[in-house]
Amino acid sequence: MVQFRNLSSIMESRLHSKNVASLTDRRNLKCHFLFVVMLLTGCNLFAQKLYVWCPQEQISIPRQGFLEKESVDLVIFDGRVLTKKSKVECSSENTIRALTEYIKLTYPSAIINVLTSEQYYKDPEVGRITIKIGISAYHAAFGADVKVGIGSVGGNFSYGVFPEGKWNAVTAYSIKIYDYRNNQEKRNTKDICKTASKPNMGGYRTAKSILNLTYMEANQEMLFFIDEILMK
Repeated sequence: MVQFRNLSSIMESRLHSKNVASLTDRRNLKCHFLFVVMLLTGCNLFAQKLYVWCPQEQISIPRQGFLEKESVDLVIFDGRVLTKKSKVECSSENTIRALTEYIKLTYPSAIINVLTSEQYYKDPEVGRITIKIGISAYHAAFGADVKVGIGSVGGNFSYGVFPEGKWNAVTAYSIKIYDYRNNQEKRNTKDICKTASKPNMGGYRTAKSILNLTYMEANQEMLFFIDEILMK
């Protein structure tokens, strides 16, 4: 009788242990599933983000005497596609304003008339110079998702391959110069695209740094183009 009771107790103990182990396994499996879901969701949210910071002040070399008293219409259009989840610390207006001021400081002898973005697609005025700049890209992102924000402003851009697992930044302009002075109609275009990539060593600081680098490089090439086309 005693042996039967002992055997019954052992069986109950083993059954209890199995139930506890089964419950523990189910809880572990549930926790693991939730972790995977959170990880995938977090990565997805992170991947869809684009990052924009205002550019640092760029020192320009004034072209004194260049385009002396010439009337120049300048219009800048922002064609980027920034997602709702983007971290934008520099508005479109501020981005356009920074580029406008940079150009005005570079050509102090010219009479620069700044037009609104709504006039970007209008025909240029006769008897003057018109410079149109379409911003196709000015942003950073982690991995290949940097392509998400690239807009269409005309031109034929070749961005290449953006590496995964790194911060990527891109600045791209489509520039059109119309020289309608002296009863002539000269039209020149140029697409400028500057990219940079770096490992995620400094977090957002890395992204901000390489974005500013691409911005400065794009601006330098833009000025060289304007000088080349309009210099007599």
